[in-house]
Amino acid sequence: MNPRQRRGLLLMIVAGIGAVAVFLTVVSYVNSINRELGTYRTTLRLTEDVAPYQPITEEMVEEHQVPARFFDEDIFISNLEEVLDQPGRQPVSSTYISEGSLLQNSMVIPAPELEAGEREIAIMVNAETGVAGKVSRQSRVDIYATFPSDGDADSCATRVLTDVEVLEVGQVGQSTDESGTTSAVVPVTFRLNPQDTLQLTYAEAFSGSLRLGLISPEGSGDPGDIQFCSSDQAELEEDSGGQGGGGQNGGGQGGGGQDGANGQD
Repeated sequence: MNPRQRRGLLLMIVAGIGAVAVFLTVVSYVNSINRELGTYRTTLRLTEDVAPYQPITEEMVEEHQVPARFFDEDIFISNLEEVLDQPGRQPVSSTYISEGSLLQNSMVIPAPELEAGEREIAIMVNAETGVAGKVSRQSRVDIYATFPSDGDADSCATRVLTDVEVLEVGQVGQSTDESGTTSAVVPVTFRLNPQDTLQLTYAEAFSGSLRLGLISPEGSGDPGDIQFCSSDQAELEEDSGGQGGGGQNGGGQGGGGQDGANGQD
């Protein structure tokens, strides 16, 4: 074997040793990663966008492997049946969910069981003035709407519905009006009879704003008048002004009596 062949053989041996070292390094790194991550768990991933309160079916999800280290059974969903408290009920989204999202328990709720004649309706309510973080599922609320002045009609605040149960409160989102103003809104779902559903739909479509009045757990008590308008406010101001003037006149009479007493002296 000549010197050139010996050098070639030596280089091949060195290259083989290097390849074995690289292989062992890669295997060691993979094993260390596997030890850190542990085994894998199966969760569900959406294959399409889902609008709020729309059904989620088996055809809309696919299985996705997540390292067990990052898998929390209280957060992620492995089976759609897990979110249902009763078999046979349809799971629906509690908010807008984009394609590719891993399903979490807060995103999916069981569809409510409607009794005969009931309707399920969701409205968008201002998150700051209408909900303020205190209204939740099964809360009892009054629903108020404000209607601006239209020609000869007064501007009014009206109690649209009294003592209704909140079925679900979604996650806060953003809404932009015609003027370009962005505000935080939250979808609130109710279960109502047809007449109440119609009243609420009208109020959401034509009112200037909607607000929820949270009712005390001890009871609603006397809800008061159903409506308060600008003419009512004007009457209150006139009554307040008249009472104040009467007090001033009374003071004048008192002064007159004092003058009479001085004259007698």
